[in-house]
Amino acid sequence: MEVITLRQQEVTRYRVIKGRIDRKISNSEAAKLLGISRRQVIRIKNRVRRVDLRGIVHGNIGRIPKLAISNERRDKIVSLYQGRYNGCNVTHFGEFLKEVHGIQVSRETLRRLLLISGLRTKSTSPPRHHTRRARMQSSGLLVQMDSSEHQWLGGRSIWLIATIDDATGEVPYALFVDSDSTENNMRVIKRLIEIKGIPAALYTDGASPEPISGQVIS
Repeated sequence: MEVITLRQQEVTRYRVIKGRIDRKISNSEAAKLLGISRRQVIRIKNRVRRVDLRGIVHGNIGRIPKLAISNERRDKIVSLYQGRYNGCNVTHFGEFLKEVHGIQVSRETLRRLLLISGLRTKSTSPPRHHTRRARMQSSGLLVQMDSSEHQWLGGRSIWLIATIDDATGEVPYALFVDSDSTENNMRVIKRLIEIKGIPAALYTDGASPEPISGQVIS
């Protein structure tokens, strides 16, 4: 029996493509969730229909593009991102590398490294016009995150960071915190994953859905 090993990114891609094949989402929705074009979605969908899981594995697997950093530093950066910094955006992760670990690398090099390692996907530009987006048809595909400051409990203002399932409107997890910091948002994402598993994408403050990959934040 053939054994196929998939990275988390590929597992997420397979789940989204299967949702498209089962007509739970459209090509455009799948493209936004995966950060790829509609044409790529159609190509991958056709491959999956023909060969199932093998259609997800990238044709260039095993080819390692060159980066202007040493293998040792590259492995260190990847290890840190897969561990305590999983879920950070490229800018914040670069700041943590410089300030906490003394590793200085350009944002573009860092973005390429995470992309090559399968820890992030290419993002698409958000639409220039504002239209009402239809809800996802299947629970767990897209989770919205919203942060708001208010006198929720009376007295001084505090922040509420909430997660909302786009398909059902359910709030899987919400947390009162003292600030809308990266650390507090990561705490909320970690707890969301513990409760509901890894969603295909997060949608934050009107931005494009951000595909999720990697392991649970430790």
